[in-house]
Amino acid sequence: MCGITGVLRFDGATTDESALRAMTRAIAHRGPDGEGTFLAPGVALGHRRLAIIDLEGGKQPMADTTGRYQIVFNGEIYNFRQLRAELEQAGCAFATRSDTEVVIQAWAKWGAECVARLRGMFAFCVVDLVERRFMLARDHFGIKPLLFTQTPHLLAFGSEFAALQAMPGLALTGDLGAIEWFLRLQYVPGPNTVFHQIRKLPPGHLIEGSLDRQPAPPRRYFEPGFSDDRASSHEQWLERTDQVIRDSVQAHMIADVPVGVFVSGGIDSSLVAAKVHELGAGPRYAFSMGFEDEQFSELAWARQVATKLGIELITGIATEDFWDHLPQLVRHYGEPFGDNSMIPTWQLAQLARRHVAVCLSGDAGDEGFGGYESYLAFVAVPRIKEYWRRLKSRFSGAELSALMWALGRKLGGASPRMAEWQRVMEYVGPDRRRKLWRPQHRALVDLPAPGWIDADARAPRRDLLEYAQFMDFSTYLPGAILTKVDIATMYHGLEARTPLLDREVMALAFSLPRSAKVDVRGGKVILKALLGRLMGEEFVHRRKQGFGIPRRQWFLPGRKGRAMFEQVALDPAGGLHEWFDPAQIQQLLSEHSETRDRSGAMWLLLVLGLWRAQNRDVVFASG
Repeated sequence: MCGITGVLRFDGATTDESALRAMTRAIAHRGPDGEGTFLAPGVALGHRRLAIIDLEGGKQPMADTTGRYQIVFNGEIYNFRQLRAELEQAGCAFATRSDTEVVIQAWAKWGAECVARLRGMFAFCVVDLVERRFMLARDHFGIKPLLFTQTPHLLAFGSEFAALQAMPGLALTGDLGAIEWFLRLQYVPGPNTVFHQIRKLPPGHLIEGSLDRQPAPPRRYFEPGFSDDRASSHEQWLERTDQVIRDSVQAHMIADVPVGVFVSGGIDSSLVAAKVHELGAGPRYAFSMGFEDEQFSELAWARQVATKLGIELITGIATEDFWDHLPQLVRHYGEPFGDNSMIPTWQLAQLARRHVAVCLSGDAGDEGFGGYESYLAFVAVPRIKEYWRRLKSRFSGAELSALMWALGRKLGGASPRMAEWQRVMEYVGPDRRRKLWRPQHRALVDLPAPGWIDADARAPRRDLLEYAQFMDFSTYLPGAILTKVDIATMYHGLEARTPLLDREVMALAFSLPRSAKVDVRGGKVILKALLGRLMGEEFVHRRKQGFGIPRRQWFLPGRKGRAMFEQVALDPAGGLHEWFDPAQIQQLLSEHSETRDRSGAMWLLLVLGLWRAQNRDVVFASG
């Protein structure tokens, strides 16, 4: 696990070494164990290392044994030993025990098709110095980030915004549309970013080309495919799921350093911890974060899991002291990011890093196995079907076609189904956003997000649950969940691994029948059945609880959150007033109380205000 950056020039020029080192050191927190650079005509590669596998031989940038290929790699390949054996059979020679060198040889042997063979999380750039070819790739689900910027003369990339912002000569302008999407969704959906000049390489995508010319746009090599296999019985699905998750956890334990596990007390992380225990692989430590207000804390459930498994649980309490660190955390995300669970995740990572360098998490169990309450709301009340039925009863075929054409134009080419799903997912509703924006910016409220339009066009239409899951895998999971975990953990130089987001686990999850995902009691039917064997019915069927802060309470009068909001959001010189109506910001503050919750919009405006104060030199334009 590391941080990577680099510049590929199509004019053959050599990047200044001091510039490359500035880009690399901007992400030093991602790799506290070492720094490396490589320079050649047209190629500049930088790396910060967090040593996990082959502590002595895994330094980067890395070359193959001939020196022809160079790579910078961020992530872990869990089947690298199997791939290495296959490559050695084909005559490839290795100088290290690292998974990084396996990626080099896999690309040399199989070209771009190598990514389909990789089981793990990754973002990398590999270069052929002889044929002057290169490839950038991001893993199947977007666990590891990869940002890039492109001009007629170069393509630069990095694990975080800070790496590209440190690049000399890159003038960044802001996108007001991204600010609107942030208010709508609490993150900026890819491939867009808050900057016009920087893009996110989408999950399951790669860029390949020649160092002598601009490359073609990113191309997709993977996307989720649902099949709804009903041939197996519930018991057969139960045993298959148990074995696949067990195998994945075993693969994710590969490391030359101690490995811990996050145990929130929820279904997913508890199941991962249980499988680690079954494998007899430890962990030596488990970590959990709670809150002083017990209605927000799952520590009691986490302790039940630890006691049952006989593992040591190290706990912390998320207090309001984090407000002092919030500006720096906002800076690390690089663009406005508003998932408030980034706070306890950041504190949990800080706690874990004192003991281990790697932790397993339960992320993606909800997306893969149908666990979100939003899925139940979207599926249990099929408003779209009823709406469609009423439309067909009122309009002729020609009139209906015209109406759908007009609606499609309004939604930027999206389907009515996407409009309904977006309504479920919105954090600040359109009426509130329209009031907040100054009059000259209010048209942004209807601006579609390109990433959502693209995902909707590819999403399955057979089943509402599959549609919702596909949309989450394409938007919310990489844009919010995985981004939150990557930045919050790598801030402390901690590697987070996600066994439930393994390629093999997800292949199984995508083939599950609906009955194995949701029933009258809620979602994650198959996972609850597995964990219920160990923890019992009461544990697995309790009300679902998220990992968010007690936001409403922390914005009440006399609390630190309210004081910071007043300082940041009400300051006429602070930056928010250039976009938003000050009276509407003040109204949010006035209305927020024990009985009226306005903390959602307040939190997003606070994060946005802090980010804007850190980026006052960025000029914004809509579009």
